[in-house]
Amino acid sequence: MAANALTIFRIILIPVVFKMVIDGSPWAIVFFALAALTDLLDGPLARRSNNVTEVGRLLDPFADRLFISSIALALYIKGSVPPIWALGLLIARDALILGSSIWLKLKGREIAVTYLGKVATAVLLVSILLLVAGISLGAWIFYIGLALYLGSGFNYLARGKKLLDP
Repeated sequence: MAANALTIFRIILIPVVFKMVIDGSPWAIVFFALAALTDLLDGPLARRSNNVTEVGRLLDPFADRLFISSIALALYIKGSVPPIWALGLLIARDALILGSSIWLKLKGREIAVTYLGKVATAVLLVSILLLVAGISLGAWIFYIGLALYLGSGFNYLARGKKLLDP
């Protein structure tokens, strides 16, 4: 249950970090890092305590997608990277994967997270942290993360299609 509490805490932090980024608060970096840290800890904590729950398996990826998309949107509103086309790709990928995951779940199928998906998420989190901190290198890392993210999205869709093939 502690792992699920971390995930819920991350969801609660989303509007807080969003507002801090919009306002240009120096605390945005600290709260973003805190929220990202919960993402690193919740899965290992659940596995180590042998407390992996169905709620956690559904909520954690949703929290990740919402966190990344929301803070990227805040950066866009603030006038930073990402540009609208990159933000659109990021959000469209998340919506498509989320919708596909729900569809597969309703069909009694499930797709496991891949290493590529985890790496893409980690790269995006690092890049967004750098952008929140005002470090321009974050823009280049963001584009690398977005490319990995899109690649992992295509991989998920291809594997999902195979699960539904007769």
